[in-house]
Amino acid sequence: MRELGPALRQARERRELTQTEVMAMTGINNKTLSGYENGVSEPDLQTLTTLLRLYQVSADQLLRIDSGGRPADEVRLLELYRAMPKERRQELLLVLETLSARRREGR
Repeated sequence: MRELGPALRQARERRELTQTEVMAMTGINNKTLSGYENGVSEPDLQTLTTLLRLYQVSADQLLRIDSGGRPADEVRLLELYRAMPKERRQELLLVLETLSARRREGR
């Protein structure tokens, strides 16, 4: 299991959000958010839920609890996929399907 603070920072950065943008969207003060990310304090359950929704990640994913025995690269791919907007997900699926078809054809 990962530490909460660095995991929150990484989740925010994956969504390409600044602390100021998170404050504007959630009302969480920059200093408070910085405290969460630096491990000085921890968010209450409601605040954590707000951040998880904004970052489009589950608590299990955020803390890497029970990856279901999946290899780390598969877990990372799933995390990245879930963080993508729907239209980008479709593009990624097309690329993966193309690569998979090429492999079956021996290219």
